[in-house]
Amino acid sequence: MRPPICILVLLLSAQPALAQVPDYSSLELQARTNLPVNGPSFNLPSGSSFNSITVSINDEAEVAFKVQILPGTNAAGIWFGGAGIGGIVCESENLEDVFVTDVSLNNTPNLVFGQVFGNNNGLYVCDPAIPASTLVTALPLGTTSWGSPQLQDNGSIGYRASFSSGRAWVAFAAGNATIYAAEAAIQPGTGIGFLFTPAYGSTARIAGKVQVLADGPTPQHDQIQLNDGAGSVTSLATTRNADPGSPFNGFDNSVGINGFDQVAFISSLFGGGRGVYRVQTGQAPVEMARTGVDGLVEIEFFAPAINDSGLVVFRGRDANGQAIFVSDGSTLQKVVSQGDTVPSDLGPATIGQHDASPVFGGGVVINNNGDVAFTAGLHPPGNNQIEWGSGVFVAYASADKIFSDDFE
Repeated sequence: MRPPICILVLLLSAQPALAQVPDYSSLELQARTNLPVNGPSFNLPSGSSFNSITVSINDEAEVAFKVQILPGTNAAGIWFGGAGIGGIVCESENLEDVFVTDVSLNNTPNLVFGQVFGNNNGLYVCDPAIPASTLVTALPLGTTSWGSPQLQDNGSIGYRASFSSGRAWVAFAAGNATIYAAEAAIQPGTGIGFLFTPAYGSTARIAGKVQVLADGPTPQHDQIQLNDGAGSVTSLATTRNADPGSPFNGFDNSVGINGFDQVAFISSLFGGGRGVYRVQTGQAPVEMARTGVDGLVEIEFFAPAINDSGLVVFRGRDANGQAIFVSDGSTLQKVVSQGDTVPSDLGPATIGQHDASPVFGGGVVINNNGDVAFTAGLHPPGNNQIEWGSGVFVAYASADKIFSDDFE
């Protein structure tokens, strides 16, 4: 759990209390997987494996993530912990082809994951205190997969439900599943050709990229929409082919949302390059970062994340290689970068790979205190041909963060 330190204080208003970009000089390893031939794992059974996962983090800097391979079993594992301590707390069904989604962790703490290709598929909630997982819903009827579930502190879950003929954005709360939006293939007349991966916020609104079908003189185009599930849909940004004044040529497939309905998205730009933006209802998008500015060479195709203070974190690249960046709209700063030396259970480690493979896996996340969680490949300093596997880290948003880093 996150020790009591000076944290960002949010104003209790309809607007977020914007925070400055914090310092990230303190990093802590939570877990590390490695092949048995390359040495032991840390906080995981030897032979465990995860790949291209996105970690979830709550406001106590506790983290959760899926482990695709658990030795001696066909089940997928769910890891939970914090402050450098943790382990597998729940598992999927023990079946050869079973698949689980990335995990979402709230502040209670409970976590949710979706399961397919099992005997009892749907959304499962795991309580690390028991530990046990419970199937909470397979709704709506006819759903074949439950993608990108996101769990709020009140127990509600937002996700994308897939059917044999299309997709819908759904929220499950108090035993009921509410369809926020559905593709025309499954609900004719919606005008929606495709629903991309949504983000579900604590106000029970869903945001995401929507492919809008052609309507008269308006061509097919993409929008970033905010949907309250009760019939109110707001277009926050539109591609240039439908709005000649828009700077956006196209949007990446996933977005982030915070507790004030601010939405973070990434777009290719009419003027060239790519940018990261923060937007909310009634306001123009705010540029958080753009390639060619502040040394940013590339913005990678992974979802940005945004916290209640309006800080946006994303994956990118500068002249030194891959990095994780954070921005408040005025200042762009690296959280951690390829080639950095970080603490590990094996001693100082370097973030990197033995070849040109990506050094970071999956997306990145940020909590309301500004702490950032991510996964990265590791090797001993000075020798990238020795693999130390992949580690899950938390970068704490305070220079005076005190944590257990002795690994003795």
